[in-house]
Amino acid sequence: MIIVGKYYIFLQNMFKNLLYIYFTLLLISVPVFASDSKSEQTVAKPAKFNVNQVLDDVYALVDSEGGKLFREENREMDRELKELFDVSILRSKLEQFYTMLFYISRYASIEKDEFIIDRDSTIRLLISSEVFSDSEFPKRISRVFLSRHNREKPFYKVSFDSNEVRLDLNMGDGFGVSREGMEQQAKALVFYGSFSFSLRKKGNNNVEAFDFEDVDLYGSFGSRGFINVDINYVAVKSVEFHKGSEMALVRAKVSRREFEINEHTWLLDLVTRFVTDKSLQPLDW
Repeated sequence: MIIVGKYYIFLQNMFKNLLYIYFTLLLISVPVFASDSKSEQTVAKPAKFNVNQVLDDVYALVDSEGGKLFREENREMDRELKELFDVSILRSKLEQFYTMLFYISRYASIEKDEFIIDRDSTIRLLISSEVFSDSEFPKRISRVFLSRHNREKPFYKVSFDSNEVRLDLNMGDGFGVSREGMEQQAKALVFYGSFSFSLRKKGNNNVEAFDFEDVDLYGSFGSRGFINVDINYVAVKSVEFHKGSEMALVRAKVSRREFEINEHTWLLDLVTRFVTDKSLQPLDW
């Protein structure tokens, strides 16, 4: 009986280990903003796009007290932004959004380390730069806070006009990919009243957005097979944009909101607290 009991415990532990490995592999399969074909996602900017207007709107930025973020033109920033918005280079709007914010923080000549950027001038820039596929979305922004005590790692917090705001991906069509026996579909970004992130430029010259808070990717994810799992909410932890390409290194994990809304086993809840997926893929919003 003692031997049988020990063997039973061994089988239990082995089964738990197999489940752990399975759920780990499941998480690695979770796509973030992904599609098998980048060409289906990205459309070149139309001829009406005017990079000089973008530069004008950058220099027109003021803080909430009316102070200009830029006292004079900066040729290095001009060069960086013209390259960023060069229509001959295939880039995602997502990369352009975060990289532009990084340059604004780096080159702004305002002496303050913390300030709120004026809402109206911010919205004009976001519309002229076309960093959102939905031109109406920037109007949902109510406040942009910038902290740059560390000029190499600025921190942004973007607030919205509602406690929950959704940004549909790919003009509402989402991004799909077939994995783990099912059609995975990334449908929208969900912002919980606001979202925050930090930025940095890595040694390879790639810009990375990291330490995301209060934003999830909503869609249909999971697996079909030995164990069927359905997941709707994925939390993006960081995105490193590969300069000069449409690719990005994405780190993500199952969001805690998934377990607040949908019913899952305690084991999946436990495992997903520690496992983070890392994948190189095309992405956009």
